[in-house]
Amino acid sequence: RPGMLMAAAGAQDVAQEFTLRLQRAAGLSPRADRLQLKSRLQTLLESLREDPSIEGRSNHVEFLLAWWSPREHKPLALHLFSAGAGEWVDRWAFAGVPLGVEIASFAVGTMRYLDPAELSLEQAQVIALKVLRDTIETGVEGIAGAVQIGVLARDHIRLVTETEMQTLERTVDLWESCCAELLLAARDRS
Repeated sequence: RPGMLMAAAGAQDVAQEFTLRLQRAAGLSPRADRLQLKSRLQTLLESLREDPSIEGRSNHVEFLLAWWSPREHKPLALHLFSAGAGEWVDRWAFAGVPLGVEIASFAVGTMRYLDPAELSLEQAQVIALKVLRDTIETGVEGIAGAVQIGVLARDHIRLVTETEMQTLERTVDLWESCCAELLLAARDRS
């Protein structure tokens, strides 16, 4: 068939608008060169992300586009991230597993109410550790291990000592405990 197959995961309004724009895009055909097609799809997605009329724009939407390439005489699949990155899927065993970078980006986004410019060094280290722990805990298989934090100075990097890491770990534990208590208290009041 001459068309494309598309699957999306994430914010529904963004996925639907991308689908509509994909349908209306002139000259967007599986017959095109794969690199030209990838570039056109990325441009289409970029214009969507910049459109202020789409209320629920999100950086957490992914698309999987597949088609039969008459040029290459085989099926092609492109995994397109909402931020614009794209990767070719070489096998048909795609499972939509998020990358560690995507999970970390989401974890950072959950703390958007904190302004890094107003944090002390210690507070910034606590935030960094919290984001890393959330990434590891919610991540896919293969993200694990002890966290090591470094402080970047003008002319060197100083690794946080084991004692400092223990203090940071206890602070994050306390933070998470307080959050849990607040949530449970709110539930009990309602």
